[in-house]
Amino acid sequence: MKGFLSRLGVAFVARNVDDDDRAYDELLALGLRTVPVTLVGGRPVKGYDEAAILQAIRAAGGLPPGP
Repeated sequence: MKGFLSRLGVAFVARNVDDDDRAYDELLALGLRTVPVTLVGGRPVKGYDEAAILQAIRAAGGLPPGP
């Protein structure tokens, strides 16, 4: 995930729920229990789904439309 976002030039903050109790609590507050989860504009994208993440980034205005 980090590599994918870096290749796109998208800024991100990585958080590890194993090491960060607050991050884990925030995951639970979203109604989720599995990782990875990528929050894009407050919208959670579950799993490593490049197409869904790219779509969410574009919808949030983070990247121009494209292929």
